[in-house]
Amino acid sequence: MSAGRDSSSSDHDEPLEGTPYRALLSGGPSFDLTIREDGGALVLQAVTGEDETGAPREPVTYRFEQTREAGHALLVANGRSVPLTITEAGAGEVRVTIGGRTQTVQVKGETALLLERFGIAESAGAGEAEVQAPMPGLVVRVLVSEGDEVNEGDGLLVLEAMKMENELRAPAAGTVAALHTEEGASADKGAVLVEIE
Repeated sequence: MSAGRDSSSSDHDEPLEGTPYRALLSGGPSFDLTIREDGGALVLQAVTGEDETGAPREPVTYRFEQTREAGHALLVANGRSVPLTITEAGAGEVRVTIGGRTQTVQVKGETALLLERFGIAESAGAGEAEVQAPMPGLVVRVLVSEGDEVNEGDGLLVLEAMKMENELRAPAAGTVAALHTEEGASADKGAVLVEIE
């Protein structure tokens, strides 16, 4: 499968293909990106800053190919494959490890970007948290039941999306107040799967 950085494509004025996100690196810059599925791999396109004239750089394309182990993938760019691991670090954050270096990345989806654009903060009731499907997928395992006590970071369920298994974790400590899914159920992007209070 040929893959890698694609510098021949799009003009920077054209929108990137895929679902839009914004990534904020811990202690670093933020950048806009899109993610789409292509032949079993995830394709990430990102504009990572400006050139010396202040114009946006050309989008850079990377492929993430699934390995047999959940949370592990191969990053394919410039003809090279580099193994990486991705784990959830908290609400809206993931921890990415490549070549022994770990970076925490805060990821904002379409809803958060739209609210941000209009100057509206996302809010939930005090002491309440909802766990939503970050992308469409299939619930392959449910790890909790209604009434269970959970700590921040505890696994709640496993969602298979784009041929990768993603463990969704509790964003806060509390009690599982409602479970809106079951094993084998489909989940739409943004669907509330678990409520914690």
